[in-house]
Amino acid sequence: MTQIEGSDLVAMSIEREGVKTVFGVPGGPIVEILGFASQKGIRPIGVRHEQAATFSAAAYGYVRNEVGVCVIAAGPAVTNCVTGAHVAFDNCMPLVILGGSGPQGGRYSGTFQETDNVPMFRGITKMSVQIDSAERIPYFMSMAFRKAKSGRPGPVYLDMPSDILSAMVEEEDVEWPEGYFTGAKPQADPEDVKRAAELLMNAERPAMIIGKGVRWADPGDQLKELAETLGMPFMTSPMGRGFVPDDHPLSMGAARSNIMRGADVVLVAGARLNWMFDFGKRFAPDAKIIHIDIEPEEIGANRATEVGLVGDAGAVLKQLLTEMEGKTEGIADRAEEGPWLSSLREKAESNGKSLEPLLNSDAKPIRTYRMMNEIQNVFPRDTIYTVDGQITLATGRQVLPSYTPASRLNAGTNGCIGVGIPFAVGAKIARPDVPVVSVNGDCAFGFNGMEMETAVRHNAPIVFIVNNNGGIVGGTMEAKMGLPEGYEERVARYTPDIRYDKIVEAFGGHAESVTDPDELRPALERAYQATLEGKVACVNVVTEPMELAVTADTRGSTIMGY
Repeated sequence: MTQIEGSDLVAMSIEREGVKTVFGVPGGPIVEILGFASQKGIRPIGVRHEQAATFSAAAYGYVRNEVGVCVIAAGPAVTNCVTGAHVAFDNCMPLVILGGSGPQGGRYSGTFQETDNVPMFRGITKMSVQIDSAERIPYFMSMAFRKAKSGRPGPVYLDMPSDILSAMVEEEDVEWPEGYFTGAKPQADPEDVKRAAELLMNAERPAMIIGKGVRWADPGDQLKELAETLGMPFMTSPMGRGFVPDDHPLSMGAARSNIMRGADVVLVAGARLNWMFDFGKRFAPDAKIIHIDIEPEEIGANRATEVGLVGDAGAVLKQLLTEMEGKTEGIADRAEEGPWLSSLREKAESNGKSLEPLLNSDAKPIRTYRMMNEIQNVFPRDTIYTVDGQITLATGRQVLPSYTPASRLNAGTNGCIGVGIPFAVGAKIARPDVPVVSVNGDCAFGFNGMEMETAVRHNAPIVFIVNNNGGIVGGTMEAKMGLPEGYEERVARYTPDIRYDKIVEAFGGHAESVTDPDELRPALERAYQATLEGKVACVNVVTEPMELAVTADTRGSTIMGY
């Protein structure tokens, strides 16, 4: 008879799910899982901090449209993952966290790294449970993946006691679950679809909001077709960008406030009317909301909905397009000639022109807007951007474009600082053929800056850019603290002239520091070229500490840039 170790059963379960990469920090009692996984052709990515493992795994899954997996040691290693679970939960990203723990047989005896992990994750995951026997590992693993990717996606935590992972199981006693996930795409009620189609076709000022929730349906073609069929302008949530390219003529993020205040019918696809959209309060009081979401409880949250379409975004959009067949002749032409699109384009153009002096400023220290402008002029259309910070995030939202699906990752719904660098690592490993650029404020950079070494070690050539503006919100936070007059100790301001690029130089990467605006583009071009040659690059850009984001909409919201 052949016996199988519990850790091997975990690796076999991961393999059966088709997962090719896992993230983690090796340690007890999960180190054997990583070893068995590598024997099966699954690539283990060792990071420098467990928080970064969850961030990288979530980004990897988001970019690839699959479940991310991280494997984490016991005790403090697991508690370091709480923030990552929180980010994945708030942003509805499918993630399976496999966390080690002390032996089940030694509970409450003071065993090494004994921690009651399961309750910590219950409020920030779709499921948090402890595996109760080695024989049942396949059952719990299949349940975890099903939970993570079914319906509205999200994270799952599985607690793995050391004695269960080390236990030996007779191979013939192992039962592998089958048929536990359906790929069926749920559709909305046909009568609701008919009502929604009629509202959209009869609207004078229709608008569409695209959220990152459409990622899992990937309905870019349907979104584009619907917008063009109706001549309907659209805007996006921060991570909803790129599913229809930013430079599409109906993309009106640059007139965001005008869209929200002026639309008479608003189609919300895969977005939530939370704080990012002012809870729907900025829409006109008489605006009719049509909301597509796979989660029924999201319909009508914060703002009354005229029609709720519960289902897969791609399937529901196809239903709408089918319902409209043969009924939309002349609608797009009338929209093109009408005042609604004209007014939005005029506002978008005006907002864009208002930023031009900042985008082309020759001021020293360098303006953050000038830095962002040079970035967008250097990197190609398919670049994936991860943007992290506050001033950095807000200006990046206004300037940096997105043209392809899942090409923009940032702090997301709960505004977590520190995601930028590990998100970039996960994104690059997910799509090694695509340029990845990570733009970070100096505060945000400090949270996970050591993960640049992870990028170097795992041959993930990323361009890391540090917006070195001297501290938290460029050091302006200091003025808000009410410190006593003459107080000299820095609290929110950082040590001047830090050369963050020297860190990646120590790791063997390409490093440059820029203080003159005219040096920016050549430095960025050299950094990009270095990545094409297989090197990780870091450009430290010394910028104006007191610069704040302007209030123009341009390409998107400036509300903290999220």
